[in-house]
Amino acid sequence: MMFRRWISMVMMAAALVACGGGGDDGGEEPQPEPTPEPTPTPDPTPDPTPGPSDAPSYFSTGFMKGSTMSFVSFLEEYGLQYLEQGTATDPYLSMKNHGANIVRLQLNFEAFPKYDNQSITWADYAAVVKDAKRAQANKLDVLLTLKPDADTYTESSTHHNIVPTAWKGLGDDALGEKLYEWVYTTLEKLAKESIYPRVVAVGNEVNIGFLKPSSSAASDGTRTGKLLKMGFQAVRDYAKKYNPNVKTMLHIADPSKIHTYAKAIVAAGGSDFDLIGVSWYPGTNIGHKLGSFQSIQQMAQICKSDYQAEAVILETAYSFTTGNNSAGAWMGDWCQNAYNYPDWDDALNATNYTPAKQRAWLKALAEEVKAGGGAGVITWGTESLPDVITNTTSGARKYGFYTYPAAWANGSTWENNSYWDFTNKNNLHEGIDWMMDVAE
Repeated sequence: MMFRRWISMVMMAAALVACGGGGDDGGEEPQPEPTPEPTPTPDPTPDPTPGPSDAPSYFSTGFMKGSTMSFVSFLEEYGLQYLEQGTATDPYLSMKNHGANIVRLQLNFEAFPKYDNQSITWADYAAVVKDAKRAQANKLDVLLTLKPDADTYTESSTHHNIVPTAWKGLGDDALGEKLYEWVYTTLEKLAKESIYPRVVAVGNEVNIGFLKPSSSAASDGTRTGKLLKMGFQAVRDYAKKYNPNVKTMLHIADPSKIHTYAKAIVAAGGSDFDLIGVSWYPGTNIGHKLGSFQSIQQMAQICKSDYQAEAVILETAYSFTTGNNSAGAWMGDWCQNAYNYPDWDDALNATNYTPAKQRAWLKALAEEVKAGGGAGVITWGTESLPDVITNTTSGARKYGFYTYPAAWANGSTWENNSYWDFTNKNNLHEGIDWMMDVAE
């Protein structure tokens, strides 16, 4: 009996389940469990650390056209004036109005030594801040050369790119750390002054030496590369925090030296540069050559293909006048000029040395750089004026003052290559207009 009663209960329960549980309203249908959201796959190449939300912008990002302007404020402080059509005019404004989009300034770790009790201050920090702000006020970007090494000079000799006094005796590793610290902290200080260079070159013409242990030490590309690795890293680390689009530059004098030094520098780890700045002074006085390159255009192409860097002619000049001036046969003061291009030729000087020829030569050079994929042309010393400021004489010689640490005595070595005509009261001449002739 108990067994039959149990069977009956089981059959009744089965019937109730088959009828949906026996309730009149049929009950609620069971709901399926929700499908979980898939876990996102991490991006294997995450974005780099972003720059600041207020990252600085530049006035131009096109082909760079400009000049050094370091001498301007220094010369003005001595009372010299830059004129345009007879009127004193801010030379930074003249540069902007005649096609420039960038100026080059140089900031030294160690001040130039005094000569005849006169200080050359245009590469000191305070002067560079002043000049960079003048550039910004005239909507000109800044290419900044940070020069950690020292120069020595007398009237009979000059030596460049020697380790500064404060770092003498340091081993290369410690020297690299000092270089990193100086580059980073200097750029950081400038950022706090709202100065953000478009380009930073670490060192000046580093193939002639870089932080050499002595004036007689030979240039060493491998050692230079190891040190520049630290300098370029400092720029990159500064960029992450303050100026994410700044470009780094390796500066080499003479196109024929590019391969020798760039290869050694890259092999030693100093490869983190975006641009190769090239000093280009053809002719006898300085004697730069193309070397294995067939042309400046090919040089620019090979910089891009071999080093993944755009070429910039960072220094060059063309003489605009013979300088028929009472102070000298071909100069505006009693300091012998250092560079004439084309080479001096009494039969051709009147034809070769004109503002129009300067304009045409620089335009052609810029177009050649552009055709090769290069990024700019910036002339050197084209803000120079003769440095005669007093009537003091010694025999037939009129004294001026030092502008640049060279071995040629008081005065300018470069006014024959300027954009301001010392034979016409320092008025601007048409040579500057090559920058208007070349598109960005």
